[in-house]
Amino acid sequence: MEDFQEKRKYFRVDLINDIPATAKISSINNRKVEVEKTFPIAILDLSTGGIYAFIPVDIPVNIVIIDIMFTFENEEFSFNALIIRKTPKDDGFEYGMKFLFHSQKDESRITRCLNQYKIKHTRFMKIQLDLRKQKYIGCFVKGLELIEEPAYLITSRRIVVATNKAAQDSGVKLGERCYSTVAKRHHACPFCRLEDAKKADHLLETNAVVQEQSCKARWLYLEDHYMIHYFTRKEGLKDE
Repeated sequence: MEDFQEKRKYFRVDLINDIPATAKISSINNRKVEVEKTFPIAILDLSTGGIYAFIPVDIPVNIVIIDIMFTFENEEFSFNALIIRKTPKDDGFEYGMKFLFHSQKDESRITRCLNQYKIKHTRFMKIQLDLRKQKYIGCFVKGLELIEEPAYLITSRRIVVATNKAAQDSGVKLGERCYSTVAKRHHACPFCRLEDAKKADHLLETNAVVQEQSCKARWLYLEDHYMIHYFTRKEGLKDE
């Protein structure tokens, strides 16, 4: 039973599109703050336990609780969340937040909607792309097949939108984050250089360990927020 509750706590889905939300500061250092001013946020990832969101302003970690209001699967939600981590971006910050549920009903409701969302998008759309984007991506698929190792076309949000046959055979799933379907991690890999690759005009590489295998991780930025990502086994590297 405890194992089931733990899995439920961390049940999450990869969102095809960001969820627009509104937020306001509720408390700082456990002191209630009476602030009516709200600010927009974009929910990037959603789970039973919390969210990962982009906010254009700098907010301290571990001392600020915010109220978040959003619509998901045609239901309205309003939750308190504690900011527990943040990552600087060019035009703001990405924050990891933990939900502070006031009732079991709230947790059950978000879990039910997450299940509905996952079932719907697994059955009918691994990824939502219009015809123009599908044709655009098709131009790069042939390039992926020239790479012997499993290779992936990913977005700047780390969503896998195309793969070569080697990646398909290894079980990589479209529509999921690369760190989830490739590295089997819950968060971005510690060696990830995706942000650097977006600004580079050449292939970037770094030493990495993926599923206990030492390798070289490589990124090649293309255009329109797409990039080729793959790993090669590096001789002489000792598994960590």
